[in-house]
Amino acid sequence: MSLKIYSPANGQYVRLEDVNDPTFSSGVMGTGFGVIPQKGVVYAPADSTVSMVFPTGHAMGFKTENGLEILVHIGINTVNLNGKGFKVLKKENDHVKAHEAVIEFDIETVKAAGLDTTVIMIFTNGDEYKTVLLPAAEVSPDTELATVTDGEKKENIIKDTSKYEYGKMCSEILEAVGGSKNIKNVFHCVTRLRIVPINRDKVDMEKLNHVSGLIKVIESSGQLQCVVGTAVAEVYTDFLNIAGIKANGEADTESADEAGTEKKPNLITQGLNTLASCVTPGLYAIVAGGMIKGIISLITAIGLFAADSDVITVLNAVGDAPFYFMPFIIGYAAAKRFKVKEIFGIMTAGILMYSTFLSPAEGVSGYRFVLFNIPAYNYKGSIFPVILSVWIFSIVFHFIDKRMPKNLRIVFSGALSFLITAPLFLGFVAPLGNWIAAGMTGGFSWLFNNAGPFAGGLFCGIIPLTIIFGIKGWSAVELQNLANLGYDFMLPNFFYSNLAVSGAVLAYALKMKPGEQKSAAVSTGLVCILGITEPALYGIALPEKKPLYAAMAGGAIAGALAMILGVVTYAFSMPGITSIATYMDDGNNFLLLLIVMAVAWASGFAISFMLTKKEN
Repeated sequence: MSLKIYSPANGQYVRLEDVNDPTFSSGVMGTGFGVIPQKGVVYAPADSTVSMVFPTGHAMGFKTENGLEILVHIGINTVNLNGKGFKVLKKENDHVKAHEAVIEFDIETVKAAGLDTTVIMIFTNGDEYKTVLLPAAEVSPDTELATVTDGEKKENIIKDTSKYEYGKMCSEILEAVGGSKNIKNVFHCVTRLRIVPINRDKVDMEKLNHVSGLIKVIESSGQLQCVVGTAVAEVYTDFLNIAGIKANGEADTESADEAGTEKKPNLITQGLNTLASCVTPGLYAIVAGGMIKGIISLITAIGLFAADSDVITVLNAVGDAPFYFMPFIIGYAAAKRFKVKEIFGIMTAGILMYSTFLSPAEGVSGYRFVLFNIPAYNYKGSIFPVILSVWIFSIVFHFIDKRMPKNLRIVFSGALSFLITAPLFLGFVAPLGNWIAAGMTGGFSWLFNNAGPFAGGLFCGIIPLTIIFGIKGWSAVELQNLANLGYDFMLPNFFYSNLAVSGAVLAYALKMKPGEQKSAAVSTGLVCILGITEPALYGIALPEKKPLYAAMAGGAIAGALAMILGVVTYAFSMPGITSIATYMDDGNNFLLLLIVMAVAWASGFAISFMLTKKEN
């Protein structure tokens, strides 16, 4: 049973820790909050029975049907007024409804005595319930300030979400997914908070779909994908704190329903999920480096600095850093994914990037290690070799660490694991990763070179669907293309698709009569140009269908045209208008990009405008 608790007064919300009385602010009496009142009336916070009335009228106790005990205390040290200025409206054992007035008091009398007027509400037995506080700024008797869930003490923790920017949203998500003990893992991509539940039956999808602030909720591959938007990193941090889960870790699942089983995604989905979770955390640095490379292209193209100037040399070092040292970024994230200490992932990358292998002596192509040869490969900018190497290390490490005495683990577990796995991943696993990367790059290059317009049109056309269904993993291929080829032809398609979605949604907006839907279409359509399409896709294109079809068709036209013209990007960046500098070269690539951009937006706009009927 979930019980809503409302504000006992009109006024300004105050966190319990900020109440000017250590008896309450220390939490020794229980959790709760305060309200600085604007009116001299106290209201029942829930449907309940009056369990206690103080003789001086400055405090009253309530007991709800599920046994929750609530104390409402008016002011600080107001007991010294001996009832002056207080009028009790209810007596002990009276049944009251939420929002019903129970005490009247004279605020000026309290202030005249030099006393604090804060109305304090405490859950005196709240540790027996799952309680989530929902702070607000200005409150009234109709303002919900807490939810209390009874039962078998599912989580005997109480979270005050008032100090978190997205506390209310996160607490609602947490409640809808069945609490932190029903979460196996939680992570995020660029716009989505991704939660893997232990027992799907405990998830309340209806409640989750109605969480204020979520654009959309998608269930895919055993994940609950909560589309948040660009603030996802901040939401993720708040969610971890409120849920009590470590970053990229798991909650304590000892008390989870043993009968609950997690639906296992297929191997392809597991592979894509792993790839995405290893690449996505590094995208912030990768995008930053890509944007700097684009700026370098721009300022050298306009002649602000010469390409061989010291300024450009320094900026190149800054822009190239995340790509040159990509294995370290990927190794760190892969270690989190495979649940070993991040420093082991960094060490694995360091082994692959060691100068002996990176830049061997002239004529040296490998090193003999007992029974096999270790090739001297350059893993600079690589992704797959380090992911596979960390995976192999994690398997051996977990096996050894579980069997190692606790007081010896820090000394021997890591050392023994590297002694066993380093020769293996240097000799076999990392080279295999190189071959996989080369094969994927070569395969996509062959496809786009031999079926250029068709491949470009098909890929760019289905991009809105890959976003809607949460299909990911393309970043790894795009980054590998940049590392191996020096350019990429896949990432630009996301830019064209975003422009096509923008045009389609804005055309739809023109056919709508003024109102909330039209305003939403205009705002989300404009945001697409910056590279964020989820609000437009989930809010407008998917529900209305025709803008979605138009966006896909416009993207297909642009993708095919881009392959005919040979447009590529030279650095990784967010696929929005801010990325155009990454397309500059010594030729006409940038001008051809502008043509494709115009065609993408105009095609999506025109097709959507023709398909959408004018709203009367």
